[in-house]
Amino acid sequence: MSHDIAHSSRMFAAAVTAALALTFASPGPASADSGINAANGSAHPSAGLSLRRQIVIDQDTIRLGDLFDGPISAVAGVDADTVIAYAPQPGRRAIFDAEWLSRLAHRLRLNWRPTTRLDRVIAERTSTLINGDTVRDAIALELAERGFGEEFDIELSNHNLLIHIDSRLPGTIGIASLTVDPATERFNAIITVPADDPRAKRLNVVGRMFAMLEVPMPVTTLRPGETIRADDIRWQPVRARLVGDNTITDADDIINMEPRRALRQDTPVRRADLRRPQTVSKGNVVTMLYETRAMTLSATGVAETSGTDGDIIRVRNRQTKLVVDARITGPDRVAVLILPQLAANQGASR
Repeated sequence: MSHDIAHSSRMFAAAVTAALALTFASPGPASADSGINAANGSAHPSAGLSLRRQIVIDQDTIRLGDLFDGPISAVAGVDADTVIAYAPQPGRRAIFDAEWLSRLAHRLRLNWRPTTRLDRVIAERTSTLINGDTVRDAIALELAERGFGEEFDIELSNHNLLIHIDSRLPGTIGIASLTVDPATERFNAIITVPADDPRAKRLNVVGRMFAMLEVPMPVTTLRPGETIRADDIRWQPVRARLVGDNTITDADDIINMEPRRALRQDTPVRRADLRRPQTVSKGNVVTMLYETRAMTLSATGVAETSGTDGDIIRVRNRQTKLVVDARITGPDRVAVLILPQLAANQGASR
């Protein structure tokens, strides 16, 4: 509920005064003891009539019986059902302080007087609440019916939109008009709540609509060294304008790959974030092969760097301590590109 203070509103006070003037005969002049005695706090209470400190209203007006509990004694024609004020707007509240209540009691010759200046009634108006999500869903449905499809994300300019209407009315939404600018992805709508009701509120709602694209994302955090399987990903919609050329949109481009760094759950994956699974890790003992038409040489070495099939890495021969370039051909297997001795011989013969 809102915390508006009704008695501070001049329009509200004027409306109440007018209502009372029309409803009741004007009483005689106020007596000297009709208000609160500020010196000693004395009052003129009557047995059986008490003030209700807090009330909840579900209609447009407040009646005398809403403020007081007990048998009411007042001027002729006044009873508990007599309307004495307008109710606050749905979802808001009004405060009737001791001064206002004292004037009311004097005018109606009620058998009640305030006991202190702290006497007051807080009146809260119930409401049917419609939030931004409900409005967004209604606009999305209207867009779909107009041929825009359902692959759009709707964003309202007012992120905190809340609409209060009479609690006796349904929380339905009608779209009176809707215009869309595809170039800027902006829309302007006039909605009515409730829908198809002559008492409906009309509100202007603006926002943006974003085309959506589904891309594969990790279902959980994936870390380097893990080979990505089909059940490690799921398709999630993202705004198409945020999908760059480097973003993976095909599941085949991610399955059987390995993260270069941790991939967060439900986050688009970039091509630069992946690599083929490493078949040789730095420090691994590998089999070194050097093949020509005339011979095949083999030795054992230690990988100086990591890599996957087809990568060229540096490998140190465990026996000779020479470091050579080699292409990875399989798990812990490399093909030496050229022997250092052969390279030296070729250089000397030139």
